[in-house]
Amino acid sequence: MYVFPGQGSQRKGMGKELFGKYPDLVARADRLLGYSLRELCLDDPDRVLNRTEYTQPALYAVSALQYLDHIDSGEAPPAVVAGHSLGEYSALFAAGAFDFTTGLDLVRRRGELMSRAPKGAMAAVVNLDQERVAEILAGLPHHNIDIANINSRRQCILSGVYDEIHAPDVRAAYTAAGGSFIPLNVSAAFHSRCMTDVQEEFARHLAGVDFRAPRIPVIANCTARPYPATGHADLLARQISSPVKWYESLSWLLARGHDDFREIGPGDVLTKLTGKIREEPLRIEEPPRVEAPAPPRRPAPSPAPSRTSRRPELVFMYGGQGTQYYRMGQELYDTHPAFRDAMDRGSALYEAAQGTSLVAAMHDSSRRGQDFDDILHTHAALYSIGWGLTEALRAEGFEPDAVLGHSLGEYVAATVAGVMSFEDGLDLVMKQAHLLKLRCRTGGMLSVLAPPALHQRRRDLFAGLALAGVNFGADARGNFVVSGDADRITEARAALDREGVVAVRLPVRYGFHSALVDDIRHECRSLGRAVRVSAPRVPVYSCAYAGELDGETLNRWDDYAWDVIRGRVRFDELMATAFRDPARHYFVDLSASGSFVNFLKHGYGPDHRGTFAINQFGNNAASMGRLREGLREVAGGVPALV
Repeated sequence: MYVFPGQGSQRKGMGKELFGKYPDLVARADRLLGYSLRELCLDDPDRVLNRTEYTQPALYAVSALQYLDHIDSGEAPPAVVAGHSLGEYSALFAAGAFDFTTGLDLVRRRGELMSRAPKGAMAAVVNLDQERVAEILAGLPHHNIDIANINSRRQCILSGVYDEIHAPDVRAAYTAAGGSFIPLNVSAAFHSRCMTDVQEEFARHLAGVDFRAPRIPVIANCTARPYPATGHADLLARQISSPVKWYESLSWLLARGHDDFREIGPGDVLTKLTGKIREEPLRIEEPPRVEAPAPPRRPAPSPAPSRTSRRPELVFMYGGQGTQYYRMGQELYDTHPAFRDAMDRGSALYEAAQGTSLVAAMHDSSRRGQDFDDILHTHAALYSIGWGLTEALRAEGFEPDAVLGHSLGEYVAATVAGVMSFEDGLDLVMKQAHLLKLRCRTGGMLSVLAPPALHQRRRDLFAGLALAGVNFGADARGNFVVSGDADRITEARAALDREGVVAVRLPVRYGFHSALVDDIRHECRSLGRAVRVSAPRVPVYSCAYAGELDGETLNRWDDYAWDVIRGRVRFDELMATAFRDPARHYFVDLSASGSFVNFLKHGYGPDHRGTFAINQFGNNAASMGRLREGLREVAGGVPALV
């Protein structure tokens, strides 16, 4: 296995034996960078090698050339590769995810952006394990410090605002606990919440890059597990502000029998860390594999069949913030006992915690026509609506074969699948709402009826706004959502209106899926850790991860609980990968607004069949009746292509 070091391993003179062996690649690097790579690495006449914008391309180039030299010298290709922070780009190059020049351009841009990050600081904490470091951090009166690197059992790196990292009580707390506190010579808070603006800008750069599936496994810093075949841009963007899980990465590899580590690049920092990790590896507990039930035995086909009567799978879909409105579900509440019982159950739990009736707040007739946007009500209301509609269908004999969540709806999907209890899920969303209200500045979200490429192409229209999600996009049609500061949302909407682009402001007071929620990252992850998680009874499809939730996610529910509201909603990618054969599925829209049916109709075509339960135009009883008819038709066996 080959491992590639990150920033801090650079030194004057690195690459001396390599530049003459690869003159063509060095010449390409010089043209792209606009200066001499050889001169920078060997002589550093302007003394800039240790500046981030120069360090990153230089270190990547030297590591990549050294890898090529090993392979060209007849060395066997590695079975797996990993890189520490910046080194992950060298690892991806080695695995064939991109060519030398593409990787160099990526790290050049990454270095430029990171060099312009606000002033920050980092410090190593040695001789304390991660749990103790986190415990001490939670007890300090500072809210802008993160654990940036977990390098070994007893070495973590803190990263954050300069004044907080250097506050006397921070050093005192760690030294009093028996640790060593060592400030690092850096100018920014890498791998922390302070880098979220950099992450968003870098994500826009990554959007124009074509990645190839790695030829060999690459371990990702964010997950400590191998890269999937797709989704490289998302992982590389997340890496900017996420911790480097090096201790877990190496421990996971050791547990799988990878014991021959070779460091490729200048220095031996990773070699020394590997020795420490070997002595005290992290115990890796993978969840038990949940075997999917065997498919029903299919009847013997009749002569020359072309179709089968196997019914499509029912996919229950749950929506999030922006789909809510006053009096949603009221008609069904008045007429459907199972739905009413489910909503009353949630309202009773809400009232016990908050002192007011959730149902009364939802059905306040005096506010009809106004935006239903008080987060203390809407978070719990949307969660309860999704659950209540599911209970209504269950009472009539309909169960999902799979569930799909969109933003907040992911919590509902996980609850319906049995991953967490209704009580735990409602408690999570109520507490999350309070955190948003207390800690996050307000913002807004805008749904844009245009192809997602417009966001990348017209940065003047969307400056400062995050791409929060993509619902569909093809040819002249499309729908994406941006999120950010409320004033910028207003300006963007006005500009789009002048250009004839339809944009709808969502009834949301917070900038979900943007840096505006980053102030509650630690607390949200803590809420996730408090949830008791079980194996799902049916597949759970996630828009945050653009795929089915797996055992790894169950083990990292704290990460997932955060990613649901912070990560981009990738509904378009999920539909393209998980539902390629629409004849196999029937989509049951259990959002409050029927929005999924509109996505399917306008973005995916008539082969994606589905029906909604309720929407904001009333007549819930009739729409539920149509849904029942559709489900009975499906249950009776609608012909599907073999």
